[in-house]
Amino acid sequence: MDDSSSGSTPISEEQYNLKVNALNGVLKGAGGQLVNPFLGINAIRLGAPNIDLGVISSIPYIAGGFAALLSPWLIRQRHLQRTTTWLFLVARLSILLFALIDWRDGGKHAALWFMLAIVWSNLPGALATLSWQSMTTALFSPMLRSRAVMWRQWGMSGIGVIVVLLAGWAINQEPGTHGYIAIYVLGALLGLAEVAVYRRFRPGPAPLDVPNATWRKALPELWKHRGLRRFIVASLVFYYGWLMLWPASLRYQVSVDHASNGWMAIYTAVNAIFTLAALPIWQRFNGRLPTQRLLPWASVLMALTPAIYLLHPSLSAIIWANVTGGLSGAGFNLLINVRLMEVVPDRLRTMAVGANTIATGIMGGVGALSAVAFIHFGSLMTVFFLSALLRIVGGGLFLWASSQGFAMKASIRPSL
Repeated sequence: MDDSSSGSTPISEEQYNLKVNALNGVLKGAGGQLVNPFLGINAIRLGAPNIDLGVISSIPYIAGGFAALLSPWLIRQRHLQRTTTWLFLVARLSILLFALIDWRDGGKHAALWFMLAIVWSNLPGALATLSWQSMTTALFSPMLRSRAVMWRQWGMSGIGVIVVLLAGWAINQEPGTHGYIAIYVLGALLGLAEVAVYRRFRPGPAPLDVPNATWRKALPELWKHRGLRRFIVASLVFYYGWLMLWPASLRYQVSVDHASNGWMAIYTAVNAIFTLAALPIWQRFNGRLPTQRLLPWASVLMALTPAIYLLHPSLSAIIWANVTGGLSGAGFNLLINVRLMEVVPDRLRTMAVGANTIATGIMGGVGALSAVAFIHFGSLMTVFFLSALLRIVGGGLFLWASSQGFAMKASIRPSL
């Protein structure tokens, strides 16, 4: 990817898209923080076993990988933005399924139905997200892409702090399922507002990679790009270690330390606050240092979070895991997206993003599910140790992935 593509969208259009992007992110953050932080604890309340927690943690990434398989169909859509809008609409309306299950509260299969509802809601959402990612190159030039991602994440985290604290307080005030039902319905309504704002984007005329838009044709060509190939290898290891932590930390918080909805809200809010504080710093660093040098550091710093769980933290001490998670996660989420767009080939960017999503989605899902096995045959501490170790190894591999020069177009070599 080179700067020649930066003229594809007029600067006035880019500024307009930046504003729409920020507002869309605020609504997405508000709706998401009303729902996502409480899905796990609600599932446990319904009687979910460890395997269900593994599925709940892994399904966003497995769904993302499945959706990426359909990327050749996506890029053939004549009206990609319209297709994406409908997919987002279905995903946001699916939140009402959670409210329906809680409204029918009880029954030995409640946890199973709840898990299946989470699986279903993630499928259209993952496909819409993939489509959205492929559109970012038509919305923002390389010079503005990092700023667009930063402001969007900043807005999502900022509103998220307020919303999640209010939601946690509201659920604790309302015994039974009424509190959950209220936030799920409100989350669906905010999702509809998010979709309405999304329709206001003005994509530029960036060409789509339709000529080779089949996996059979695209994969051999993508394999020739060493920079992309190495990036995906590093991502596989890191995402495996990253997702391992999620079901284990949730089980530790709720079943060992007996966290309430209020504590879950506090953890999420602390993470969001430190994400807010760290994002401008990481973005400023990214303006001075190349992404490929910063990404390994962010990855290694993310090992601090599972390391804290190795100390058997109390409810209050878990806050520190969210402090480190917010600080390092802000950089990782910003840099991983920017770096991906740097290593993908222009002509096959949608297919390249899809290939990376498939690989990391499957591996992240396997990581979350394997955590269940490690808990069963080992302990929660086993999972925390492996998660920390693999995040460090992943950081080293991100450094290795960019060690053969910094050209965005990698040379063609047959070996890794």
